[in-house]
Amino acid sequence: MNGGSVERHVSMASRNVDGSVTHVTHASVRVTSEERFDPETCCDERERALIAAMRAYLRPEQAPERLLERLRTTLDHCCGE
Repeated sequence: MNGGSVERHVSMASRNVDGSVTHVTHASVRVTSEERFDPETCCDERERALIAAMRAYLRPEQAPERLLERLRTTLDHCCGE
């Protein structure tokens, strides 16, 4: 990060087969240039599993190169890397 702080808001909804929402989780994270978000020290087991699932979905190991490049570009832009 290039100084300052970044705040991210995330909402995730669990849905039934019929599409109705069963549970909504909200989270806010503020990271300053002096801090790094470390899921191993900041999150419980369920949150770490959710982060791993999101990471696998957003940064797949196998996909067409064009898709991987678009995902990298989008995430880099959103994360300010």
